[in-house]
Amino acid sequence: MLKEFNQSFGVATTLIAERSAFVNRASHMLRLVRERIGDRYDELYRAVCFELGIKPSDYMVPHYRHAATMPDPGSLAVGDFNKMLEVIMALRKSVRTNPPLAQFVDLSCQELLDRANLDLGITYKDGAFYPTGEPTLDHELIDHALTVLAPYPAEDKDLRLALQQYRAGKMDSVVDKCYRCVEGLLRQVLSNTKTLIDNKAELLRQLSLTDPWKRMLAAYIDFGNDYARHASAGRHSVSDAEVEGYLYTTCTLIRLILKLK
Repeated sequence: MLKEFNQSFGVATTLIAERSAFVNRASHMLRLVRERIGDRYDELYRAVCFELGIKPSDYMVPHYRHAATMPDPGSLAVGDFNKMLEVIMALRKSVRTNPPLAQFVDLSCQELLDRANLDLGITYKDGAFYPTGEPTLDHELIDHALTVLAPYPAEDKDLRLALQQYRAGKMDSVVDKCYRCVEGLLRQVLSNTKTLIDNKAELLRQLSLTDPWKRMLAAYIDFGNDYARHASAGRHSVSDAEVEGYLYTTCTLIRLILKLK
């Protein structure tokens, strides 16, 4: 109703406001999950805490007459949008053996996204949230990169970890994992154990690249070295869009390096 009202009357909103509304609606949905599971909620609460890697006792609600009680699942998100996504995913995983409840969570999550007045930057599928991406790029770059990395298990693992961190909204570690992936790949291509920054000159010398491509590759290495390897004051000023761009660029370079090898 609110979405239709805003559209009809031209009421403007912001991404921050819509994400806050998502958190509030999600908290209500999680309370309904608690009601539906009934006496088994204690077990579910502890399972969610286990998935999140937090201590159940840290969030217990004190009561002056009785022992501390289990809080609603939504309280574990402490009002944070990204944390709420993690809580929902942890809960959904914890109820996977209860098909009716799992289906309720799936349908509710889709409804939460449908009610938003703006694109929240996420999609939901099969118990997990994903950043809104570009399907063509995902297929042509990411899927292909994972395919050609099959003979390089350590580097394949690094790229998959980068994707997991990106999808979880943990942008700080995405660049580091991408950097490690390319670093390991070049060690094998160049048959040495140097760091990526130390391999830069050798790489640019061996690959048959035009000068503009050499400059782009050098800039990629310098950015990753500064952002991922050094805790500079500017590392946290990098936008999510830049991190996404670095992830896609990593996949482009993987294809390029292996084609020119």
